[in-house]
Amino acid sequence: MTGNTIHLARAGTVATITLNRPDKRNALDIAMWAQLIDAVDAADADAAVKVIVVTGEGRTFAAGQDIEELGKAARDPSWAETAADVIYRSQKRLHTAAKPTIAKIRGACIGGGNGIALCCDFRFADTTALFGITAAKLGIAYPLLDTKRLVDVVGAARAKDILFTGRTFGADEALSLGMIDRLVAPEKLDETVAAYAAQLGENSQYSIRAGKRMIQAIIDGAADETPETRRAFVDAFGGADFKEGQAAFMGKRPPKFTFS
Repeated sequence: MTGNTIHLARAGTVATITLNRPDKRNALDIAMWAQLIDAVDAADADAAVKVIVVTGEGRTFAAGQDIEELGKAARDPSWAETAADVIYRSQKRLHTAAKPTIAKIRGACIGGGNGIALCCDFRFADTTALFGITAAKLGIAYPLLDTKRLVDVVGAARAKDILFTGRTFGADEALSLGMIDRLVAPEKLDETVAAYAAQLGENSQYSIRAGKRMIQAIIDGAADETPETRRAFVDAFGGADFKEGQAAFMGKRPPKFTFS
């Protein structure tokens, strides 16, 4: 599946969504946000896909929102409403993907690019990566859910520093803040992401997806079991993955899970 500025390709069990506007440093316009929804839908629906990787074409992840296009908002408030809706739905779709998601980050990861990265379960970057949220330098408000994801990762005080100053900072600081999970040399990024995706692909997808739902429920404030979380625990014991996992453990062999 290929959109004009979002590409989706599958290699084995990994789907890669590429922000593909390199002449604009992958600056995000409304068409890209809309195509991102379709790409995540397709990757989530593909039974062969176990991991979704999001990256940028060339040397940049995404340099932020297309500022020229944002100028339309000042002239047409209805356009701003449309943009807010599309961006919200796009990030929500990526954030709620059933399958594990990894942002593979090179170069600038600014503003909306940072928002996309924070929607992913993991963020792997190389030493060229540069982060920042420059809303305060543009006179715009960073949306609530984007801000919540930032706070969830770095804490309130550090989120305020990032938002209020609008400064950019390097990958070393991003790692210390917890904004990225792995930091490697540029020549190691592809193989590091591929190896991690392969590791996830070998494990039970039932377990991974249940775990993802449980963790998100906790982040969203859950502090006790619900009928849905109890069901996920109980149903696992009747599933094919548990039967295979138990048999593999008893037989002292690697498991071959089939849940998709």
